[in-house]
Amino acid sequence: TFNKKLIENQAIHFKLGELKTELEAAKALTYKAVEQYVNGEDVTLLASMCKLKLTRVAREVSDWCVQFWGGMGYSTDTYVNRMYRDMRLASIGGGSDEVMLMIIAKLTGMYPLPK
Repeated sequence: TFNKKLIENQAIHFKLGELKTELEAAKALTYKAVEQYVNGEDVTLLASMCKLKLTRVAREVSDWCVQFWGGMGYSTDTYVNRMYRDMRLASIGGGSDEVMLMIIAKLTGMYPLPK
């Protein structure tokens, strides 16, 4: 980073700000789902939205961590590489993004009905 610490780079500050904003949005969605669950409401839609959003944010954060680490981030013996691989699996296990999107579309009336 041109003889500076990585954290002193303005572009890094901007990206960290974006990622923090995405994390807070995901957290707010999660809190809304928990509140509805505590109130005894059906949370299938919100739970699907939470899983979709949280896994996508986790993948984005881990991807940027690998990017920030440069070549070392790609090395399989680093924590960021392990996090990256684990977060990729998170969007597959427990229902892929496409399954979550199908549930969301169906429960909001956007899923095409069979003829």
